[in-house]
Amino acid sequence: MAKEFNDVYLDKGVKKGILKIMILSHIYNNKTYPYALLKTMRATAIIHGHDAFKGITKNDMYNLTSSLEKDGFLKSKTQLKGNKVQKVFTITGRGRDVVKNKERVIKDMIKELTRLVKEQGFDEKG
Repeated sequence: MAKEFNDVYLDKGVKKGILKIMILSHIYNNKTYPYALLKTMRATAIIHGHDAFKGITKNDMYNLTSSLEKDGFLKSKTQLKGNKVQKVFTITGRGRDVVKNKERVIKDMIKELTRLVKEQGFDEKG
């Protein structure tokens, strides 16, 4: 009997990885802070007729950008905006490398996902 491959499994790995690449691609040309990034990415998704960011929250975006910073793909500076402290992100050399090679990175992700699907028996006919 085949195992069920559900959206929860997909969301935890592949979607997060693709979102990180999209974040890096956007920040490649624009320093920004997480909430503005989320608004821009949602607006872009609507313009292109898809709902890629429907379930992504402001906290998710903060967690993703913080993770990218921790891993050395982004760096941040804090600045005051009114009476609030705002963390503004820019891309690092390591992040630029990912953006420049994003097609290969995504193909590698798909290759790894395919391997996992086969390894875990998700591709078996049931």
